[in-house]
Amino acid sequence: MPPFIKTNVNDVLDSDIPDLEPSVELKGDLNDLLEAQKNEKPVKLQIVWRNVMVMGMLHLGAIYGATLCFGTAKWQTVVAAIIFYVLSGLGITAGAHRLWSHRSYKAKFPLRLFLAFLQTMAVQNHIYEWSRDHRVHHKYSETDADPHNAKRGFFFAHVGWLLCRKHPEVFRKGKTISFDDLLRDPIVVFQRR
Repeated sequence: MPPFIKTNVNDVLDSDIPDLEPSVELKGDLNDLLEAQKNEKPVKLQIVWRNVMVMGMLHLGAIYGATLCFGTAKWQTVVAAIIFYVLSGLGITAGAHRLWSHRSYKAKFPLRLFLAFLQTMAVQNHIYEWSRDHRVHHKYSETDADPHNAKRGFFFAHVGWLLCRKHPEVFRKGKTISFDDLLRDPIVVFQRR
């Protein structure tokens, strides 16, 4: 019988079951950052109105485009839009995320160039900025140094972080992470210009 399995459901909360709370302590600067955040005054969000306007227009355009799909647009246009959507998503997922942020695999120049083109189609900043924010997010997840800290709410974690200036901790802690591999990639450097 597997360990800690009770045959009597009434005994489930017995004291002989070991404490299953995580016993791993946070180490290094993440623990220091969490302690410092407890004593800090919250930073007021500064809205970037240009981003609000662009994001608003983007979503209004998407709604308008979706309405055209049901009647006005030719089927070829709808298919092309779906193909571009999938390809730009591939540029983010396989390119900016897996290849450049996590270095999950190695790719030769033609594939890197193709993925950079697809990532550019997604209009989600350049590869360097996307990867930088993602690496900082993983290293300092759910702290003020996380660019899209979920503790600030659902909307902030998904869209709001794009509409306001980054918390000062994002910049401060972001400087501690090496991005040399990105700066050595000529495609990333070219796209960043």
